[in-house]
This record gives sequence, C-alpha cells and structure tokens, in this order.
Amino acid sequence: MKLGRYISVLWRGSIRRQLILGFTLASLALMLSFGYLILEQQRKALYRSSEERASSLAHALAISGTSWALANDLVGLQEVVQGFAKTQDLRRACFLNTHGEVLASSNPDEVGFFMTDKVSRDMLASISRDQFVLVNQKNLIVIAHPVMADGRLLGWARVEMSRDTVKANLATLTQLWVEFILVAVLAVSLIAYALARRLTRGLNHLMQVAAAVEHGLGKRRSDIGRADEIGVLARHLDRMLDALERQKKLIHESEAKYRFLADNISDVIWILDPNTGRWIYVSPSITRLLGYSVEEVMQQTMEKTLTPRSGADVRGWIRERSELFLSGKDGEHIYQDEAEYCHRDGSTVWCEVTTHFARNDSNEMILLGVTRNITERKRAEEQIRNLAFYDALTQLPNRRLLQDRFSLVISACKRNNRYAAVMFIDLDNFKPLNDEHGHNVGDILLVEVAHRIVSCVREVDTVSRFGGDEFVVMLSELDADKATSVAQASVVAEKIRQSLGEVYRLTVMQEGRLEPRIVEHHCTASIGVVLFNDHGVTQEDLIRLADGAMYRAKAAGRNQVYFADI
Repeated sequence: MKLGRYISVLWRGSIRRQLILGFTLASLALMLSFGYLILEQQRKALYRSSEERASSLAHALAISGTSWALANDLVGLQEVVQGFAKTQDLRRACFLNTHGEVLASSNPDEVGFFMTDKVSRDMLASISRDQFVLVNQKNLIVIAHPVMADGRLLGWARVEMSRDTVKANLATLTQLWVEFILVAVLAVSLIAYALARRLTRGLNHLMQVAAAVEHGLGKRRSDIGRADEIGVLARHLDRMLDALERQKKLIHESEAKYRFLADNISDVIWILDPNTGRWIYVSPSITRLLGYSVEEVMQQTMEKTLTPRSGADVRGWIRERSELFLSGKDGEHIYQDEAEYCHRDGSTVWCEVTTHFARNDSNEMILLGVTRNITERKRAEEQIRNLAFYDALTQLPNRRLLQDRFSLVISACKRNNRYAAVMFIDLDNFKPLNDEHGHNVGDILLVEVAHRIVSCVREVDTVSRFGGDEFVVMLSELDADKATSVAQASVVAEKIRQSLGEVYRLTVMQEGRLEPRIVEHHCTASIGVVLFNDHGVTQEDLIRLADGAMYRAKAAGRNQVYFADI
C-alpha cells in the first residue's frame, strides 16, 4: 500500500516527472521487447546450427567407418572415431553393431560393452534407415545415423554433443544487449529531462503569475514571449485576467442594481438557515406581503409566518430535501411549492414558494427562496376547477359532462322514439400493472384504453371516464326497434371488448435515459349494457343497472358482455 501511494505521488506530483518517467518506461519497454525478439531468434539459430553440426558429424562418422566395418577392422574403426574426438562440444562419438555392442568409441573404455539404455534400445529397434534425432534437449543433442553397405545395415553411428558453446554465445549476446538497452534508456531519459525542463519552465512562470494574482497583484501579467503552445496559453491567460478585471468592475456596478431590485420588487427574496429555521436575509417586500417589517420577520422562525398546516408541510419538505442535498442526490434541483402565510391583519395569503438548496462561503447548507403572492390565482384556479368538464388524464368527459349528455340523449329518445344504450366498462387486470410498474404506467394504460374505446364508437356517442379504471359509453340514436338496437349495441360492445383485450405495448420514458422502456400487458374488460328509451328511469338508475350488469359479466368469468333488462 505504501509503495503504491509513493508511486502515485511520484507520478502525479510533477509534469516533469511524468514526462521523464513516461519516456523512460516507454523506451525501456520497447527496447526489452525488441531485445527479447532478437535474442529469441539468435537462440533458435544457434540451436539449429548445433543440430546441423551434430548431424554432419554423425553422417561423416558413418561414411568414414563403413569400409572398416565391412573389413571387420575394429582397430581402424577406433582410429576413425578417435579422429573426431577433439571436435568442439563433442561428448561421445561411437560405432555400434546391430546388437548394441560398442565397436569403437571416443571413450575407449566403452569398447566391447553393450548399450542398454532406453535411448539406445529405441535406436536399435528403429526400422528407419535414415538419420534421426534421439535426444534434443536444452543442453544436449544426440544424433543416430545408420551405417549401410549394399542395402544391409551394419550398425549405427551415434554422436552426442553438448550446447555449451551455444549457451556461452547467448550469454555474451544477452550481456551486450543489456548494456545497449541501459545506454539507450539513459540517453532517452536525458533527452526527456531536457525537454521536460523546457516545457515546465513556462508553466512554472504561469503558476507564479497565478499565485501573484491570487494574493492581490491583479495587474501582474504572464506573457513570456514564446511562440509555442505555452506562449499561446500565457497570452490567453493575460486576456482572461483582463476580462476578469472588467467583469469585476461590472459586478461591483451591478450589485447596486440587484440590491435595488431586491428591495423594490413585489416578490420576497429570502435566505434561510434550514437547520434552525431562522432567516438570514429577507427583502423589504415582505412588508407588502405580510404587513410585518423586515426586523419583525427576522425575529421569527419561518414556521411562525405560516399557517399550522402549511408550517407542518414546509417542515417536512425541508427535512426531506435537506437530507437529499447532503447525500448528493439533490443536484441543482429547484423546488416549487405552495404555502399559506399568516398576514398581520389575521387573514391568510397563498404564495408560490420557489426554493433551492446551496452552500455559503463557509460550506454551510442554506436555503434560497423566492415567495410570490398567488392568492388571486388560487381563487381563479378554484373557479376553473369547478367548471372543468374533462378528465385531466384521458381528456374524456367527466361525470359532470356525462350527466349533461345523459339529459340530451334521454330527451332525444323521447322525441325520436329511438333506443339508446349505456355501457359500464371495468378493466379486469389493471391492479397488477399498477403494483408491478407503478401508477405512471397505469396512467399510460388508461390513456390507451380511452383511445381504443373512442376508436370503436361514433362521433355522436359519448365516452366518459367514470373513475379509476371504469369507463362509461353512451350510444345514442339507435334503432326504433328494440331487437335491432340490441344487435347494434352488441356489435359495438363486442368491438370494444375485443379491442381492449388486445396486448398493450406501453412506451414508458425512463429518467436519465434516452431510450424508452416497453411494457407489455394483457388486460381484458367486463362490460355491462343497458338499453333504454323513454321508460322514465333516471340517470342514476341506468348507471346502477349497467354497473350491476358489469359485475354479472365479471362473475361469469370476466372478459364478457352482459345485457341487463329494465
């Protein structure tokens, strides 16, 4: 661990060291790789050469001893073998008959003995009449060559040679190559040192200028008259320092403007210590909002300025969001909430509160906020909410608009003596989707269900979201004949049932990802249908009958259509 930390400090502490170490290590790696390849080629060449020498020696011994073997002149044969005894790296040269008896050898003490080692047995048992290698090891090469005369095997010439010369040559080459690598790496390191020193000299000057500016010498500049990248960087740094000086001047000028705006805008700008709930700063517009002076508000906690309900909500928001901010999961998130404040005269003021967590110069968490009076907007929203006729999710008519349509259809039935039908639709397999994938995916399914139902009916018909996963369809202007009207309603109901029973492929956008997620879901529907004209039943009765018919369809196994009689 300490060695790794030391290497890390050595590497990261200086660009100069990084350049020198980088060049040195790169050149060392290249030279070692190249040297390994060269030495490996030399080793193979020397091993091949030693094998060729042994083969040539065995061939020469076999040729020279053939005539002596035919004449059965063992003395002459021994002289031939002794003629090869002084060959470099030779360990043994011998002449054996077909039974393994040593007829002649570079070691005279072996003459007359039989060779019974495994290598010799393999040689004698071989049916090959060509020269072959008996042993090819790192330190030894053994060659066997048959001695032939008129196609008849007289015996074997066997040569054993060491590879001492090969090893000595390889050791010499290795030493020379290591010396060359050291010299080359040293030369590269010196070149890298000279280059690094030249490069970092300019950087050191730039650091000195930066330190001087940091200590208040704002007029200090860094142009060192070089034409390379460091010189360009120095001139850019000078231009940046000039721009900072101009910006500093503009900041001083704009501070007065911002303070004027903060003191005079209708929105209240404030800074809060979320740990204590105490104000750090409140703009003077708080007086217009709540009737209190800045000094009076600064003496209170934030909760004292809120109604009890809003105070509890705000306290919970601050606690949860401060934990997210401290954990690093909050990021640069800006929150918008609504809260109810207490006015000095006893009334309440609804406000939109925009907040953002940050840290001050002391690295302490603070809460920045802007409070805007939205009392009038809240009143307008309440009126709009009361007048709304459409479901916010599916954009289908809601219950209130459905009631109005009911009245129109019943009147038309009485006037034209035609039948109409109301269908109550409930999804059979909706809750598992919410439980598994969440309500946002369930909402996507409900929107798709609404689209499918609308596509199955006429423009004159009404499709309404009754609540949750329940929908109501009202078919108007059917036939005057009841049987025909039942058939027409059956066709539409079956079309809706089949459409809703098809597999849903829901495209779900995922936060932080570009590619959406596809959720497949199978969801059927149970449909209850009631046919009516001028029977005098109320809207509530029709809905109740259709709802009951829907439950009968569920009881019959779901994914069915059930007609109820009035």
